[in-house]
Amino acid sequence: MRRVVQRVLVYPDKILVEVNKSALRALIVGDPRAVSFQGHSDVLRLTLEARFKRCGGEMRLVVPPDLPCQVRPNPVPSLLKVIARARQWYEWVIAGKVWGGRSIAQRTGFDERHVSQILECAFLAPDIVEAILEGR
Repeated sequence: MRRVVQRVLVYPDKILVEVNKSALRALIVGDPRAVSFQGHSDVLRLTLEARFKRCGGEMRLVVPPDLPCQVRPNPVPSLLKVIARARQWYEWVIAGKVWGGRSIAQRTGFDERHVSQILECAFLAPDIVEAILEGR
């Protein structure tokens, strides 16, 4: 791949990848002798509209949603954990295992304020929960 990809340039609103056509052809055909370096006319430039966005403690690459070759986004693990905890704690309340935020906090070891914030996520609209599960 190092022979194929000559350069990757990252801009605030796009990513530009320069690929050596001859090296790519040799890689696809499987013949390393087929590589011929012919200069700038042998370079294929691929541009992808993209931007970086801070999501919590990590940086994510965001691409426009209307791209035909778009890769399915990955769900954010911390949001999945919050949704799962909220549903579990809500089920505890419904089943009578706990009586509210204070008893959940005592049972789990979390701060009572944190528990109340998480518990609110048990009442998110279904379309919002679906978007979180799909990574949107």
